[in-house]
Amino acid sequence: MDAETSKFIDNIVDRRIIVAFDLFGTLLSTDSISKKLAEYYPEKADSISAAWRRYQLEYTWRLNSMGEFEPFDTVTHKSLLHALSEASIPHDEAQISQILASYATLAPFPDVPACLESLKPSSTKHIQSIIFTNGTAKMAKTAFENTPELQTMFKPDVREFDRYLTADEIEKYKPHPMIYEYLAAKVGKNLEREGRHGGIDEVVLVSANPFDIVGGQAVGMTGVWVDRAGKGWHDALVKDGPKIVIKSLEELKGSLDGILESKGIVWREAIKQNKEES
Repeated sequence: MDAETSKFIDNIVDRRIIVAFDLFGTLLSTDSISKKLAEYYPEKADSISAAWRRYQLEYTWRLNSMGEFEPFDTVTHKSLLHALSEASIPHDEAQISQILASYATLAPFPDVPACLESLKPSSTKHIQSIIFTNGTAKMAKTAFENTPELQTMFKPDVREFDRYLTADEIEKYKPHPMIYEYLAAKVGKNLEREGRHGGIDEVVLVSANPFDIVGGQAVGMTGVWVDRAGKGWHDALVKDGPKIVIKSLEELKGSLDGILESKGIVWREAIKQNKEES
């Protein structure tokens, strides 16, 4: 590549905000899994559900720390076995299979349809959505195919590879910095923070999980925490909380409009500077 072509490419202004949606617990509710647990273990369903989620996350963090990786469906299976064992419940593989199958039919939260409708590619400019999940590619694909609301996020010709980023692509789990940096690279954003156009701050991470927001913001992403319960931010490990807090995904479009307004100034200035230098 000659110097003139290289300079031209460097000066292209990437006027996109990437909106990365966490899948399980942010777009899709796991309530149906809790209901399935209640069918088999009515007296212990709540405690099993809480323990299962705790060990599911703990296992991913331990794998990150040990430099090892197992697919999320395997982690989910093993953490359920852990929770059942702790509750002194014998393992019944038929029941376990039925419980795990619930992941394929999760319903979206009530605020999801209106949110995604407002962000449809046909009605928005400079916004590109992607699903960003610890789940496997198969889990993400199944969720997408079984949830019509999610299908409004993309134009029909968008490749499957571009619809979602899953942990098994890079074999790291949230909140490892590599998975966030890999997301930025995948969508064409550099790792520079704020100021210059095309930086990682133009990746907006939308998640209901505090650890996810902390991980994304640690590498420079713009975090939007979905606080549906309205209980506020209590994570004391980091100095700064989420850059943006919303109580419903229906508030997201307004927040994105604000981000676009501020980034528009940066983009216009970059375009002006490029014209002056050319």
